[in-house]
Amino acid sequence: MRGLMMGRFQPFHLGHLELVKQILNECDEVIIAITSAQFNYLEKDPFTAGERTEMIHGSLKEHKIDLSRCFVMGVENQFNISTWAAYLRAALPKFDRVYSGNEYVSMLLEDSQIKVVKPKFFNIGDYNATRIRSMIISGQDWQRYVPKSVTDIIQRINGENRLKVISKSDTKPTEH
Repeated sequence: MRGLMMGRFQPFHLGHLELVKQILNECDEVIIAITSAQFNYLEKDPFTAGERTEMIHGSLKEHKIDLSRCFVMGVENQFNISTWAAYLRAALPKFDRVYSGNEYVSMLLEDSQIKVVKPKFFNIGDYNATRIRSMIISGQDWQRYVPKSVTDIIQRINGENRLKVISKSDTKPTEH
């Protein structure tokens, strides 16, 4: 059995890592689909799909998760919402169930006869990417909420500065 988890992972944090572990306890394999893969350098989506892939891959390795049981892939947002489930089936390896706590996503997938499992969220108040991005911008201690490999990548790409510049900029490219 193969489970699918989807998210923007801006950035990938310890709550996401716990969900990967939960899925792998219930399924043979997990697909980690990086959504909004076409967006980057935006306040809501500061990191590229490639950077997010590195964050996830590095986190899985760091925490000794069997990479042969994991697929990490980017998927672009679709503008025709009614065909989104069909797009996921075409763009991703076969999956048996989707793990999502988002009621809207659950409704869309269930309308397409895709089994949705509501995950057990790990300390959702602390492990929230919007909060972590705000902490990065304001210079707070954000590193304890992400795997060390994510911290290393954000520092290597000067991601803290990227977020600060983006947040102060009056240039707002078309957002989604």
